[in-house]
Amino acid sequence: MEYYYTDKENITEKVLRITGDEAHHLKNVMRKNKGNEIWVTNGEKFLYKTQIISAGKEDITCEILNTFYNVNEPSKKIHLYLALLKNPSRFEFAIEKSVEIGVNEITPLITEHVINKETEKTERWQSIALSAMKQSQRCYLPKINQPVNFNEALKIPGDNIKIIAHEKADDEYKFVTESGNEISLFIGPEGGFSDDEIDKAKIHDFKLLNLGKRKLRSETAALVSLSRLL
Repeated sequence: MEYYYTDKENITEKVLRITGDEAHHLKNVMRKNKGNEIWVTNGEKFLYKTQIISAGKEDITCEILNTFYNVNEPSKKIHLYLALLKNPSRFEFAIEKSVEIGVNEITPLITEHVINKETEKTERWQSIALSAMKQSQRCYLPKINQPVNFNEALKIPGDNIKIIAHEKADDEYKFVTESGNEISLFIGPEGGFSDDEIDKAKIHDFKLLNLGKRKLRSETAALVSLSRLL
């Protein structure tokens, strides 16, 4: 079952419209037309069972048959702070799979060991997140923020649990499933976080996360951590 997306501005009580690339894909690739039933989400936890009532050149109009809320969404909200990686495709892979697993929000990090600091890709990253949301049948679209520097990212407001992955963490900091519903998770780049960054994280009440004896790639560390937390 395919999920499709439309902005909340296109939704009324009884009908919704699908526009742009999504409408083109539905009509010209999936060959959907009048009478076909499709599932549509607004990316804000609402999911709609609909039936197409008209398919024009620019948009598709659907009658809303039933409305659901918060389908297939985890109870925990995890904000992933993922350091930019040398290989852009690996970073994009991490975004895609993190969304599929159930991440709530992603902020790219610029740390001391980041090599590739190119940051003008937020629109592309958000598009990857949208595709991953639909593919995994989620009804919430995680926001991909603009990249931020490590020191700024440390200033997280609120009382959420704060975790930073560090391969040199002592045994006492081994992974334990957290009970809190809001978690900020920091994953470093190739080479990990610097000792200075880890010291700063400790000052800001971060828990150090030990993922075991084997050395994991950054994208793997992110996915393993998310899977265990969720």
